[in-house]
Amino acid sequence: MNNENAKDDNEIQNKNTPVLSNEDKRDLTMSIRTTKTDVMDPVAYEQMKMISRDMMESKSLPASFTNVSQVQMALMAGHEMGMTTMESLNDLYFVGGKLQIYGKATPAALRRAGWRIRKFEETKDSCTATVFNPKTDEEITDTFTFQDAELSGFTKDKYGNIKLGWKEGANRKRKLRYGVLSQIIHTYLPEVLGSVTGIGDYSEDYMAAEQLDGQYRQAREQEKRAEKLERLQHLDEPEEAEVVK
Repeated sequence: MNNENAKDDNEIQNKNTPVLSNEDKRDLTMSIRTTKTDVMDPVAYEQMKMISRDMMESKSLPASFTNVSQVQMALMAGHEMGMTTMESLNDLYFVGGKLQIYGKATPAALRRAGWRIRKFEETKDSCTATVFNPKTDEEITDTFTFQDAELSGFTKDKYGNIKLGWKEGANRKRKLRYGVLSQIIHTYLPEVLGSVTGIGDYSEDYMAAEQLDGQYRQAREQEKRAEKLERLQHLDEPEEAEVVK
């Protein structure tokens, strides 16, 4: 009987014994931090984290970056797109917590993805672009017009005046080029953007990213205040408690 009890105790002890020793756990942690996998390159990850901290401490970053994690996210997304460190910080920005790319960076994004611009066919109010992939012989052509930009709400400020960047001339020509390339990427080649959520409004070359983020935050605060006011309006008036004499 005693032998059976001892056997049972040993089995319980064996079940409760950790599969990994502390040394095994240390080796596993070190392996995770140093082994490159399909998920990530941990060495590159740690390097980006160090660079992000140094950049944040330098206070020389665009104002759209408000913390170290945002800087690291931009570096990681830029790395996926083949950007250098400085390209990631200059061409990517945050609006409302979402990472986006400036319209001016779309030609370089296409080139990094293996695409080339064959030609632009332009008028003062339209731009047709043809891009091609020399490896696959694929070719894509699309058109973006000033009317498209107007219908999208890009061309006028809150007072209804046309924005500086959309006035007829060289500025409009450049924005129509960015517009058609952005349209091609969104419609046919979304993989070019990697982890970036989208390409910004083509008027953003003339509007600081921090201003855009400020406008987003202000709009969200106004929405929250309106929701709170609506909830308060639907509350029943509190009844006075009965006084017991």
